[in-house]
Amino acid sequence: MQNFIFFDIDGTIISEDGFLPESAVRAIRSARAKGNATLINTGRTSMNVDPFLKEIGFDGYIYGCGTELEYDGKILFHETQTPSLSREIVELVRRTNVAVLYERSDAMFYDTQTRMLPGLEELLDLYTRKHTAFSAVPETPDWYTDKFVIWYDEKSDLAGFQKGIQGKFDYIDRGNNFAEMVPWGCSKAKGMAKLMELFGAEREQVFAIGDSLNDRPMLEFAGTGIAMGDNPMLHPYADYITVNLKEDGLEKALAHFNLI
Repeated sequence: MQNFIFFDIDGTIISEDGFLPESAVRAIRSARAKGNATLINTGRTSMNVDPFLKEIGFDGYIYGCGTELEYDGKILFHETQTPSLSREIVELVRRTNVAVLYERSDAMFYDTQTRMLPGLEELLDLYTRKHTAFSAVPETPDWYTDKFVIWYDEKSDLAGFQKGIQGKFDYIDRGNNFAEMVPWGCSKAKGMAKLMELFGAEREQVFAIGDSLNDRPMLEFAGTGIAMGDNPMLHPYADYITVNLKEDGLEKALAHFNLI
């Protein structure tokens, strides 16, 4: 029976500082060679998945927490936000004094009219070093986003921000004054469900491996949810907890379930 294995990226395949263990590459390739379908399931949009990750070899991708699905090189689904809603969010972000990065499949944007908090500054510095393109939010009527992330501090009106996105976006607390906004009705789990319906697969065939709270939906949807050892916030939602990435946690988890 073919299994479907969904992998988060950051903290699961690579560390936050970009370290890719050879054991992770070996494990993913071995799982695929054994006849399993291997898929990335990430909060990143498609333009932000590094080429060296795609070179590992995957059958498909769920991008942007379920906002875009790709399998066997074909785009199966892509949800974007309207320019009017996107501009409404821009005004909300500016009014509530948070820092922001807007993400869509072909571009990323920061806002020169909002704050530059340390987390955003560090991320933009990383993108600069990696030659990952980003630009300022244009003041054009046709601009739009797919999803976005924010950073906040004691000067931010977080309650006002959360109230402003109700019914439009899900708010995912990522810890350390950082949060991710995913369109209402989209999630890593919803993306998985769409693919499983397409292939007529049962949940018992589905494995999901992640490390942070935005991975909770996919761990709960999967027949077997696996959490990396680093983040105890995710552990209550996992069926199995492996060790961390640098201790070869991904490879050990796949070996435990006889997937490699």
